[in-house]
Amino acid sequence: MVFCSNNVQAQEVIDFQLWDEENTKGRLSFPSDMKEVPYLVVYIHGTGPGTYLDKRNMGGKEFNYYDVFADKFGQQGVGFLSYNRRGVNVSDEPPMYNAVDSVKFKKYLPMNEAKDVESIIAQVKQRKGFKNTKIILLGWSEGTIIATLIAERKKVNISALLLCGYANESMYDIIAWQYSGKSSMLTVCKCFDLNDDGVISREEYESMEKMAQHCRTTIFGNTDFGVLDQTKDSIIDHRDFKVLVEASFKTILEMAKKGNNAWIWKNYFQITSEWMKAHFQLEANKTRMLRLDLPVYIFQGMEDASTPVEGAMDIKERFEYMGKNNLSVQTFDGHDHDLNYTHWLKTGELSKGMKAIFDATKEIVVSGN
Repeated sequence: MVFCSNNVQAQEVIDFQLWDEENTKGRLSFPSDMKEVPYLVVYIHGTGPGTYLDKRNMGGKEFNYYDVFADKFGQQGVGFLSYNRRGVNVSDEPPMYNAVDSVKFKKYLPMNEAKDVESIIAQVKQRKGFKNTKIILLGWSEGTIIATLIAERKKVNISALLLCGYANESMYDIIAWQYSGKSSMLTVCKCFDLNDDGVISREEYESMEKMAQHCRTTIFGNTDFGVLDQTKDSIIDHRDFKVLVEASFKTILEMAKKGNNAWIWKNYFQITSEWMKAHFQLEANKTRMLRLDLPVYIFQGMEDASTPVEGAMDIKERFEYMGKNNLSVQTFDGHDHDLNYTHWLKTGELSKGMKAIFDATKEIVVSGN
């Protein structure tokens, strides 16, 4: 089954009612020459306030994050939907170009988000030309958790999952990994690890290579090697960074326990203690995924410093052990959590990881799943 389009996109900003009668908006893009849209990809945000545009500024150039998805899916004859997370609206105010109602946003919790997306999908399916549309969920980061929740709940029919920056463990374990020093090393090694041995020597740290000089100044403020070498073993590795950040991790957990949302928002991330507590109690993808029988595609950067690539490898092994064949896992060297999205902005060409998303969608469409 192959669908063609002249790639002239129709776009509508639509008012949606969420499951608890709260309201939000979404942007629906679809090929204007199609009376019936056969497939619709619904994007599920990563953590924090998100809008149907996710407008940003890079190097003085403003862009809408989701435009490339709408365009590339449209070329395949596939629709694309993005939405404002509850309590969030589009704004002209940089750098995030969003406006957040803190009272409404406080109800942004994992299960509420799943129910919100279900409500949005149900309303799209009532629109002319979308009654028989098959739904593909594209979840990124936290969105990979929400997507599997929706697929398992079966309140709306989902044909396939595309999971990028896949979160295999519980949110607590993911945050703990981010503060284990291992996440830090993924970033730092790109700057200093000239011999690719996974650690940084004094010679590498003090190198006059352009990248080393830049990172030494911008990341570490020209901090002396001996200060960073907390374990005093003449190398910098994840153990050193763990010592440096473990107090911050303990403080974050303490603020979550106390419900100090103002501190969390200002000093950690644009989330709430309620969000953290709800996620900490939620079943991890590594077990929930095993109950899914629909096609699942994972796309993971080898240098993902937010959700470790080991999670993608782990779930692949679990599926193989259970004799399940509905999972495809692709990893990409030199790719980050965003699958090198910015490569598109800089060159006009998709990264290998981004291209793989659209290739997988084409595979789904051709198969008729």
